[in-house]
Parts: sequence; C-alpha cells; structure tokens
Amino acid sequence: MAELKKGDKIALTSGGYVMIDKELGRGGQGIVYLVNLNGEEKALKWYINPPDKNFYKNLQNNVIQGAPSDAFLWPEYLTERQKGSYGYVMKLRPQGYYEFGNYLLAKKSFKSYSAMLAAAMKICNGFMLLHRFGYSYQDLNDGNFFINPNNGDVLICDNDNVMPQGEKSGIMGKARYMAPEIVAGAIPDKYSDRFSLSVILFMLFYANHPFEGAKVVGCPCMTESYEKKFYGSEAVFIQDPQDNSNRPVQGIHHNVIRRWPAFPAILRETFIREFSQEKLKNPQERMLEQNWERLINSLRDSLVICPHCKEETFVESDGKCMNCRKDVGVKAHLKMGSRELLLTPGTHLYIDNDNIPDCLVEVNPNDSSMMLIKNISPNAWTAETPSGKLKIVQPNECAPVKNGIKITFDKTYNCEIITR
Repeated sequence: MAELKKGDKIALTSGGYVMIDKELGRGGQGIVYLVNLNGEEKALKWYINPPDKNFYKNLQNNVIQGAPSDAFLWPEYLTERQKGSYGYVMKLRPQGYYEFGNYLLAKKSFKSYSAMLAAAMKICNGFMLLHRFGYSYQDLNDGNFFINPNNGDVLICDNDNVMPQGEKSGIMGKARYMAPEIVAGAIPDKYSDRFSLSVILFMLFYANHPFEGAKVVGCPCMTESYEKKFYGSEAVFIQDPQDNSNRPVQGIHHNVIRRWPAFPAILRETFIREFSQEKLKNPQERMLEQNWERLINSLRDSLVICPHCKEETFVESDGKCMNCRKDVGVKAHLKMGSRELLLTPGTHLYIDNDNIPDCLVEVNPNDSSMMLIKNISPNAWTAETPSGKLKIVQPNECAPVKNGIKITFDKTYNCEIITR
C-alpha cells in the first residue's frame, strides 16, 4: 500500500473525492488522515493491508444503513479501490475527547463520578442500539472509545469491524477483551459483545483488567498459549469469592485495590456474578445492556453531594460519606417505581437514561431547613399534594420536598417524595 500525501485526491464510491491534508495517526489496521470533502473537514481511515472483498462489501452496507446512534463515529463514505488499497470517511473526533487508555494510565481522569456514570451509560446505550440493528462489534477494546472527561460523553470508533450477527469480520480483536469462547475460536456475536462490554465497564470503574491479577503478574512471558489460558480456558476473576488464585497484587494493582471497596456493593456483586465461572461458560446468561443501564441508574440514585465536605459520595446502608466519613443525613428520597433517588442539596437527579439531569435539589432560600426540587429540564412537570391540589412546575421553577407530594415528569415517570 502506498501511503497518501498532502494534495492526493481519493475517489469515493458515491462520486466526488476527498483531498488529503495531513496524517492524524496510525494503528495496526491503517492510517487516519485529515481530509477535505466539499469544504468540510473529515477523517479518512486508509488500510495498510486492505481486507478482502467481503470486508469491503460489509463496509458498503454499513455506510448505506447508517449509524445506530450519535455515539458512533460511523463510516459515512467508502472510497473506490485505488493506490493498492481503500478506506472510508467518517466525522472528525471533536476537541476534548480522549482515548479510554489515557484514563487507565491516569493521563486523564473524570471530573466527577457523575461524568464516569454518564460514560458508562453512553457505552451501554450504544451497544444496546447496535444489537437492535442486528450487528455485533467483534473487535471491542479500550482503543474504541473516546471520552470527554468533563461530562462523560462517549464516541465509539473503529466501526469498520461491525458485522451482522453470525458473520465474522476476519479482524481478530485483542484476547484480553475477548469472551473465553472467542479466544477458543468461536464466531463473535452479541453475547461475546456483552462479555467485552462487562470488561470495559469494569475497567472504567476500577482502572484494572478483571482477569489480570497474580496469575498474569507471575507469567514470565505473555505468549499466545498463556493468553488462551488467562483469558480463555482458565480465566479467573480477580475478585472471585470462590477462587483467590488470581487476586490483585499489592504495589501493582493499586487502582482496583483502592476502588473495589469504595464503589457500592451492588456494583461489586454484579461483577462477581458476571465474571463467575457459570457466566464465563454460558454466554447466553450474560447481562443485557438494559440491565446494565438499570444498574447505572441505581448508582446514580445513590450519588449525592455531602452536606459537610460538599464532595460527591455514594450513600449505602451506613449513611456515611465516603470522603469525610460523616453522616450524610439523607432525610428524603424520590420514589420512582423500584428506584429511590436520594435528595440532598446540590444533587442532580436523572429521571431517564439520556445523561441530561432533569432536577437539581436546592435549599429553600426562605427556610434553610427545607429543600426544593428545581426543574432544570425543558419540560413542565405536574406536582400533586396529598390533598389532591395540582401545580404545574415550569422550567426553572421548584416543587417543595414534602412527604407525599407526587410529581409527574411525563406520562412515563410518576414519582412520590418520601421524607423521614
């Protein structure tokens, strides 16, 4: 393959061409160039060793079908075969987004737990939509995500490897992100994607690989046969309650050692279940993306601003702040079906999964002993008192935090304030 240079014109299958400006980066599969398309800046991925005609045809189909959601930096145009190769055109990654690997190496960090949870939600939602479209990702790893550290927004890249269910792209992913059955040679599908998703989420929360503990540290050289053992036939979760042979190592795995007890028990229990030997050996038992979203909502619902140190904290049964260890003193919550959204001043509430807060809990400026729920959404709510009196709560207006007040955010979300 001839590398491209500034000024080269690359023809598109849809007609027209892109003009090469400069190289942006390169990886194992290809080189990414900044290009100009009718006066607009785009990115062109140009393959070093062009995959076969079936891969090219699949790319063509993906361009026609379009992206499952705005989370994907999806192929928008396909090039003609030329100069010994081909490629595809996609949107440029915006400023302020950084590769997931930067977070694992502590080169970047999330501004808040809220941003971290937003990233987890966006990743889950993206893959739920991908599977609804009938696709599987096949090459999921930490290099596939660009994340904004301030708000947790996520862009999913390298979508040229996305294939219809039951088909194989021919592009081998990294063993440490593959499901055990894929390491053993099976065809990737939505079930193996769900395993890879669990690995990514574990790394997002704990900054450590779920299967890299004492066994991997003790490996003299990571050969292919060792990879097949550690990530395939003999995979052991580093926090498996039944098997302590692969525990995190002090001085090496400090992130997960520090974070494992810090996050709520519901998260720990979920990963113990998802990485159990039963789930490793039974792909169809793996957790659905929708259930991950419910879990993330539960984490959000327990995340509040501590009234003492003013820091974010998850509140569990002991009611203590994870930072200052003082009693958070949660005196009210918003009951919404099976969810309980804790209410403390300064806390944002997320009613649905769109990563946009709908409410802000504030102190009543006229009575510091009372709280208010401020409508920071673009839509009006309806609040109903226990006596049946109705009030429309417009954007930027407030409803009092009083026991028995019911709030209807829309036809789907009906809540009730419960005070202690």
